[in-house]
Amino acid sequence: MNPERRSFFYFLCTALYAAVLLIVLLLPSESMPEHKVFSADKIWHLLSYFLLTLGLMFSFREGGWKRGYNRRWSLVIALAHAGISEVLQIFSPGRSADLGDWIANCAGIGIALLALRFFPDFFEKSASRRQ
Repeated sequence: MNPERRSFFYFLCTALYAAVLLIVLLLPSESMPEHKVFSADKIWHLLSYFLLTLGLMFSFREGGWKRGYNRRWSLVIALAHAGISEVLQIFSPGRSADLGDWIANCAGIGIALLALRFFPDFFEKSASRRQ
């Protein structure tokens, strides 16, 4: 598969994941879980946004974007999704916007970006490896 098609495929998969994530976060909830600082809910938020950010980084990598753009756009898109999903939860029956959830989302994004920092060859193609 050529790099443009691979990049499009990764973006498509990531967009589908982002849409499913938003739908799941906005589903009406009859009973809200207890708000704890370290609950399973927060770990799911962290993991969800970690995976979203990884998907974005791989999509940009396959598209041959420069390193700075890869990081910036992954950060901007993931933060926008996290913020919008928390605000939209206000309008979903049985749900509410939660600062703790948003912080967990941002932690997942941050961990993914730290992984990029410590393992750049895995997440970004060098100029010699680009096709």
